[in-house]
Amino acid sequence: MPGVLEETTSREITRADIERRVDDWVRRIEALYRQIAEWLPPQWETERAGTIQMREELMQKFGVEPRELPVLELSRSGQTSARIEPRGLWIIGANGRLDFYTRSGHYIMIDSAENFETPDWRIAPLSDRRALQPLNRDTFVAAL
Repeated sequence: MPGVLEETTSREITRADIERRVDDWVRRIEALYRQIAEWLPPQWETERAGTIQMREELMQKFGVEPRELPVLELSRSGQTSARIEPRGLWIIGANGRLDFYTRSGHYIMIDSAENFETPDWRIAPLSDRRALQPLNRDTFVAAL
């Protein structure tokens, strides 16, 4: 699992390093949203519902411009029933986190892969973050 502390203390970080991580984060979010659209049961659809501005501390420290990250709404038969919002990239113990709000609860989705590796998405209820399970069609639909 990636270490934020290790990343920020093991070598000199440059603005280009931060920009590369942010670009990678944007790509991983987009790929996850595409995957989620494929997992949706019949009668469900996705819609981009605005953005959230990413202005994390390391970005500010290195003069990296804020980025707009997409928010994904999930609708069933035309009624919005869930929402996914990027929460942060530099999260201790994870390579980024998104929050998943449903009518049944609040979940977190984290990437537990090392930086720049193939994403290893996990999901857990916010109330029990240690109960992480692999994020796949079954765990996603169960949370939905």
